[in-house]
Amino acid sequence: KTDQLTFGMHFVRYLHPEHFDEPAWDLFLGTLVEQAGRSTPARPGWIPSELQHPYTLLVGAAPSILTNFNLQDTDRWGAWHRSPNAEANFPSGSERQNPFHRLLITQAFRSDRLELAMGGFICAQLGIPTVAPPSTSIAKLHETESTAAEPILFITTPGADPSQELEEFAGRLVGRGRYHQVAMGQGQAETAIQLLRECAKNGDWLCLKNIHLVVAWLSTLEKEIFTLKPHPDFRLFLTAEPSAKFPSSLLESSLKVTFEAPPGVKKNLQRTYEAWTQAYVAQGNPLRAQLLFLLAWFHAVVQERRNYVPQGWSKFYEFSFADLRAGADIIDLGTREGRTPQWKYINGLLENAIYGGRVDNHYDILVLRTYLEQFFCNEMVGGSGVRNKPIPGTKAVYLPTTSHLPDYLAIINQMPDQDEPALFSMPANANRSVQEANSRAVLTQLRSMSSAKEAMLGFDRELWAKKLAPLLKLWERCVAQVPVIKKPLHVREVNAASLKNPVDVFIAMEYAHGRRLLHNMDRLLSSINKILRGQEMLTSLVQEQANALLRSEVPTKWDTAWEGPEDPLKYIRAAVTRLVELEKLYQVAQKGNVIGSVPSVDLGHLYHADTFLNALRQQTARKLNDSMDNLLLVTTFDRGFDPG
Repeated sequence: KTDQLTFGMHFVRYLHPEHFDEPAWDLFLGTLVEQAGRSTPARPGWIPSELQHPYTLLVGAAPSILTNFNLQDTDRWGAWHRSPNAEANFPSGSERQNPFHRLLITQAFRSDRLELAMGGFICAQLGIPTVAPPSTSIAKLHETESTAAEPILFITTPGADPSQELEEFAGRLVGRGRYHQVAMGQGQAETAIQLLRECAKNGDWLCLKNIHLVVAWLSTLEKEIFTLKPHPDFRLFLTAEPSAKFPSSLLESSLKVTFEAPPGVKKNLQRTYEAWTQAYVAQGNPLRAQLLFLLAWFHAVVQERRNYVPQGWSKFYEFSFADLRAGADIIDLGTREGRTPQWKYINGLLENAIYGGRVDNHYDILVLRTYLEQFFCNEMVGGSGVRNKPIPGTKAVYLPTTSHLPDYLAIINQMPDQDEPALFSMPANANRSVQEANSRAVLTQLRSMSSAKEAMLGFDRELWAKKLAPLLKLWERCVAQVPVIKKPLHVREVNAASLKNPVDVFIAMEYAHGRRLLHNMDRLLSSINKILRGQEMLTSLVQEQANALLRSEVPTKWDTAWEGPEDPLKYIRAAVTRLVELEKLYQVAQKGNVIGSVPSVDLGHLYHADTFLNALRQQTARKLNDSMDNLLLVTTFDRGFDPG
């Protein structure tokens, strides 16, 4: 699901090339360099001053946007900019303009809505309701696509394992005695081959799990599969994590299924209820069916909350279908023979024995416990004469009072495809950072896709000149504005030993580090420039680093010196900006006591902010004549706050 938007944008670009001109696409990918000296129309009043640079790039790459969309209309566009759903509320008349230009406007001025805007753009261009494929089930795969001669390969992701669901389905369809599984590892190869032959002969089902652990043996397995003459009822299932060493021939001969948690609470619930049949839901009384629905909803919420790491959970926890199955067993035991639910018993087992067993953070345990107390209580099912409450995270979704499966499916089908943070009891702005991170990931993948082919072709002067032009032009401007980049750093030029205060010493060393980093960057980019002009020979080292730039990756040598942005253009801008600011601080440090001479130090202007904090800690301890262990770092959003 992480690649759906990437594939969609790539597909639409080649299906509808009329929407994409090269400068606009480069702007979208972030590879467009602003042309020096070009005049830009005045910024409309509704655009904040901090968005001046995106506005300049937008108008430079697609000048027609300014007039076609009438961006000077402050009233209409100001309302759009303030809209919580800006991607869906463009001013009237915008729908007649280039749809990709609408996407560029969203990217420039409402980047927090870009992920949803890309999804809407793809759906509109392809005529589909959603970029996410409909959820399916093992039962559907068996009925419509599987054959005895074709293995079914489940490509698994963290927190998603089909083994439990497959075992339950096989038990219902062919019986547990005819379903066999082997967890692959050392010493299991002969057992697996023997079982494969027996199952193929008898028409049983076989599942070989984690075959990515025995990649070297897969060629033997493949030969064995091709020599089989299987019974029509035979089925072979394989599970594996993604692996670059997986034999392509086995992939091509298998039915490939990506098994992952469905995107969104709605699809997660749909997946669960495809595995739970009418007969299973109706086995007990209506109370059991209600608790199963609450469990399925709770399971979907804790899984989808992983999209908000680190705000939602502190880390990615691998909640899986096995947890859901174990929780359903607890519900069965707790409601057997019409028993009244013992909430303390149910919550305790779900927290301590099932879901909580995967959680290792105290804060996350509190969140999990709160969810359990909200979902599994009398207020949810109307027990003990208590008035029913809506399902947590919703305003008006109440539990059905029957054990009729369609009643629960009706609630699920009415849910929106996109989840709001309120569904997870999180603040409304929690989506902002998640969507921006997801959008950046999509753009990074698109840049890699557009440049991977060029990097594999070897040296092509014309191609290199075209693809690396934005980087080289940007570097040329940086060198013109910061001439010190070209100067190699001499040993005695930056003398930290003569300084007394730890912060001053740090500033001197940080400035020297920046000089060395920028000089190394200049050597590479200057070499590439000379090679393209025919003034220098291409070496293997330069080619290796240039190939990284062609793939829109930061060369390893740069990244080792300073772990900055992942995009080379942003890396260059950030590295140069830091050197400029450090040069100013170094001039102050030479006179002594940076901390007492400047009003503030922006941590974003340093290469190693953590080292600065340690130096500040050491200097403060000296000034106070106290131990560093007794110092406490105080942070605040209030500039006027006095921690004293």
